[in-house]
Amino acid sequence: MNPFDLQIQTTASDGKHPPRECVEMAKANGVSVIAITDHDTVGGIHEAVAAGQELGIRVIPGIEISIQEHGMHLLGLGIDIQNAPLREALVKAAANRRTAAQQMVKNFQAGGFVVEWEDVLSEAGQSAVITRPHIVSAIMKRPENKEKLAGITTKHEFFQKYFTDTGPYYVRASEIIPESAIALVHEARGVAVWAHPTIPDFVGNCPELEKFLQTLVSYGLDGLELFGPFLTESDVGCLERMGERYHLVKTAGSDFHERYDPGPKPWPRSAATIGEFPTYGRSLDDILPALEVALVRRGAIAQAA
Repeated sequence: MNPFDLQIQTTASDGKHPPRECVEMAKANGVSVIAITDHDTVGGIHEAVAAGQELGIRVIPGIEISIQEHGMHLLGLGIDIQNAPLREALVKAAANRRTAAQQMVKNFQAGGFVVEWEDVLSEAGQSAVITRPHIVSAIMKRPENKEKLAGITTKHEFFQKYFTDTGPYYVRASEIIPESAIALVHEARGVAVWAHPTIPDFVGNCPELEKFLQTLVSYGLDGLELFGPFLTESDVGCLERMGERYHLVKTAGSDFHERYDPGPKPWPRSAATIGEFPTYGRSLDDILPALEVALVRRGAIAQAA
C-alpha cells in the first residue's frame, strides 16, 4: 500500500463503503493521509473527519466535480465545505445528475435492458447524488439481463462495453465549465487538481492533453493527478513532463470505490482497496509537502480576497 491516498469515494456518492469504514480501511492498510472526494457532494466529509480524529488518520476535505468539457473531473482538495457558492453549485449539480440518470435509465430500457428507476434509487440509498455506477448495479442485479451481460463480471467491464461517454446510453449531466469549476474550488480555499487526466478523451495523446492543459492553467489550475489506477506508465511519463513544464502540484490516489479481490489482474484496473495504485517505481516523497504548501497558499489567497 502507498502511505497516502488523495482520491476516495464513499457511499455519499457512488462508493460502496461509508466514510467511517473508508477511514478504518486506510488505518488497517497503513495509510495515514486520505482525501474524501465524492462526486459533486461533500456529504461524507463530517463523518470521515470525525473518524479520522478518533483513529489518528488525517482526512483532507475534498470533492470531485464533474465538468462538461471532455467529461473532465476536477478534484478540490482542502476545501471549506461550508462555502456558500460551492454548496449552491452542488445542489444544482445533484438535480442535473438526477435528470440525466432518469434519461439514461430510459435509454437502457429502449436498448432492451430491464431496469426501473426504483431499482436505481434502491442502489443509491442515502447517497447525496445519483451516479452511473448506481445504474450499472441496478442493471447487473436483474436476472432478465443475463443474456446481455454474458462475459461481464465487473462494473468496469460493463462500462467498457455499454457505458462509455461516447456510447448511446450516456447522458452528460454536468453544465459546469472548467473555468467556473476551478474558480469554485479556489473560492472554497481549495487546491484545484485535474483528476485522471488521460480519461476519456486523451488516452495515448499527450500533445492534445497538453493543449487542453494550457487552457486549464490559464484558468488557474493548481495540479495534476500523476498516479492513479487507470494511468499507464506512459501516461505517468506524459503527466510528469507536463507537471514540470507548467509548475503544477502532483497528486496521487486510488479513485477507490469498492473493495474486491483483483486476483492477478495487472494495472490498469480499478483499485481493490484504499492506498492501492501503481507508481511504476517513482517516489511519492515530494507529493504531500508540495500539496501542503499549495493548501496554505490557497487558504491565504482566499482569506486575503
